[in-house]
Amino acid sequence: MFIIYVAFVSCNKNSKNSLTLLKVTELGSAKISDSAIVNVLRKQINKNIEIKYDLSEDIALKSLSNKTVDLAIIPNNTSIDDPELEVRTIVPLLPRILVLMGHKIPEYQEGDLKGLLENNTLIYEDMSRIDSIFFKDLFTNFNIDAQKISGYTAKNIDINNWSDSCFVYVGLTHLHNPLMIKLIDLGADFISIDKVSNLGKGSSAEGFKLTFPSSYPFILPKSFYKGIPDRPILTIAIRDILVGLSDLDKTVVYDIAKTIIENKAQLIQFDNIYNMLETQFSENNYSFPLHQGTEQYLTRNRPSLWTRYAAIIWPFVSMVAIFASAFASFQNRMRVRRKLRIESFYKVLLRIRKRAIEDKENNNTEELLAEMENLRSKAFDALMDNKLLARESFKIFLELYSEIKVEIMETDQ
Repeated sequence: MFIIYVAFVSCNKNSKNSLTLLKVTELGSAKISDSAIVNVLRKQINKNIEIKYDLSEDIALKSLSNKTVDLAIIPNNTSIDDPELEVRTIVPLLPRILVLMGHKIPEYQEGDLKGLLENNTLIYEDMSRIDSIFFKDLFTNFNIDAQKISGYTAKNIDINNWSDSCFVYVGLTHLHNPLMIKLIDLGADFISIDKVSNLGKGSSAEGFKLTFPSSYPFILPKSFYKGIPDRPILTIAIRDILVGLSDLDKTVVYDIAKTIIENKAQLIQFDNIYNMLETQFSENNYSFPLHQGTEQYLTRNRPSLWTRYAAIIWPFVSMVAIFASAFASFQNRMRVRRKLRIESFYKVLLRIRKRAIEDKENNNTEELLAEMENLRSKAFDALMDNKLLARESFKIFLELYSEIKVEIMETDQ
């Protein structure tokens, strides 16, 4: 029982030594590129990476929610039904491309995707994916009637038996899909959804992006494999993204993002398809916000706030310093003025004392004492009005006042 408990606790720590990755992919996808990612991560972040596969984005999200996997590779068009599931983008990966390949089909008018799919037998990479969000939007955008489409799922047929058949292959797939290679060897050719010359001039690929923002036009270059295709092919792509939940350790995510982005050259050595890996990106292009660990990696070299806004902040700081200096000078002048003011009270007291000594014979004691009391009242009024400070200088004034008052009264006797 104790062993089971320890295993359970360790599996739920973000800092555990192994990570489970679930990739949503078509059945025929090659796994060379996946091995590249796994090998590089194992070497660089010193964690064991276990990779699993599934056809369903929903299963991937549920697995993240249930903590049965730590990471998932999903298409960028994946949506979440559960608003409390905080999925975050770690890094973008390779694109999934809408691949259309024709085998012995009649002449095709580029741009007539409706006629191509409704009037030919189709072979799907996976039948269930035809019901996915991408294909639903694709059919709507190109006014394709799904009821008029008939075909077969690739895994249920032996493609080698179709060498004399007329068909169109349809798949949202990666370019290293071995089924594509088989089709090329069988004599199939790639089909463009529109003329490449229309790109940038309102092509159908650009029109689709307006209704499906996570997609983007993609040009499959000439002579991609064994001289095929013999011309550039315009199609549509959606990029895969590596995701995890927001509570996944940001240090682990930082290391993952750093490893994938900074080891692109090493990944290309495993599989040259990683030439299409994006290393410059922002969260505006993806279905989910960037993970905090990824944000920390992307902003690691960003100048400090002071450096970025020094031109704006410095004049303000200078003005504050000037005002502070002026205020301090003003306070100092006020203190000096107050000191000079209390000294004026000293002078009056001393003049009264001098008069008392010089005019002993005139018997003006009451007059002098009245002047002193009036002066004392003025001093206290100034103190109450904050024109004098209750400091040692005021105390000296009071002591001097008392001393002179006693002297005058003794002289009168």
